[in-house]
Amino acid sequence: MSPTLTIENEPARVKSAATPSKPLKRVLLINQERVPHYRVPVYGYMGEYMQREGFALTVVSEGVQKGNSHAVEFDHREMPLNFINLSRLVRELDPDVIIFWVRLRHLYLFPLLFLARFLGKRTIYWGHGTDLSYQKGMWFKRFANNAEYKIFDALVLYGEHLKKNVEARFYPKTYIANNTLAFSGDGMPPKDKAGLLAKYGITTPKNIICCGRMQRRKRLEDLFGAFEQLHREDTGLVLVGPDSDGILKDVKGKNIHVLGPIYGEERLDLLAACDVFCLPGAVGLSIVDAFHCGLPLVTEDGDESPEIMYLKDGVNGFVVPRADVKALAAKLELLLDNDSLRQKFSQAARNEINTNGHMDRMCEGFVEALRAVEAKVTGGGR
Repeated sequence: MSPTLTIENEPARVKSAATPSKPLKRVLLINQERVPHYRVPVYGYMGEYMQREGFALTVVSEGVQKGNSHAVEFDHREMPLNFINLSRLVRELDPDVIIFWVRLRHLYLFPLLFLARFLGKRTIYWGHGTDLSYQKGMWFKRFANNAEYKIFDALVLYGEHLKKNVEARFYPKTYIANNTLAFSGDGMPPKDKAGLLAKYGITTPKNIICCGRMQRRKRLEDLFGAFEQLHREDTGLVLVGPDSDGILKDVKGKNIHVLGPIYGEERLDLLAACDVFCLPGAVGLSIVDAFHCGLPLVTEDGDESPEIMYLKDGVNGFVVPRADVKALAAKLELLLDNDSLRQKFSQAARNEINTNGHMDRMCEGFVEALRAVEAKVTGGGR
């Protein structure tokens, strides 16, 4: 049985408060395309948090991602996203602030930004900024990003380390909202761990899991090579997620379990029932799921997703050189065999997500940016 994990340095949770007596400031968040399933509970949490802070959140998108199992518990407007529809919505809602989670390729971005400016609305960018070490031929993207950053009243980045993706002249209006997920469960191992694993045909006492969209950029071939090098009868490899790139079609072998997409609490239970999480490349938000469930992460150097900030090499996981399959296998074996080290890493992983990766941290960053642009309105500045 896994030991009970205690959470250190856990941030103070936002307590329920009465609805402010003064009118709420309206905030419109534009979610490009469909709302990803993982963002549904995030927006629900943000909506409640912002309301306690004096802001009313409305999210507009083209719908919610198919297969979503989460209840939509926030003010959601669904429509085709184009300049005409969005400009009508802006006039209807009359928001004080508009948050853009919109990429450059969406043609309504700049026209709507200029309209918002004309109408006196405050605007906030939300994203990871621009890679300033752009390759030859990418100058136009950097130019366009800088143009939009100049128009926005505030920039909200996914993490502090991403400030390097923004030129220093924009730092005074840059805020940090650690990108994370909203969980309803505690992420602890299920009481009947063996029974849950057996449901999927998994009988090995130790298991490595990789969970998320199976894409080429994640370099799964290194994981397969490392697992083969282990030569262990007691260890399974569990692969969970949609395989749109067809990477797993030829992946077979003893103790390899290709389970396809699994969502919601069932996916978290499966994660918590395993021992180590491994994803060689493009980690993304999967690290948040893994750490919430107390799984150390083993990955490779070379990809810097926004969420990699949660990984502390040698504390809650390991980073090995890119394409070094032998090193990848060695770190996996170390965590599989050293129970005390794995439990120490597991504790550290849980602590990291329950402090720096808690939803309160994300919401605090947004509220700080909203307060700042609100002050610009009252102070008459831009």
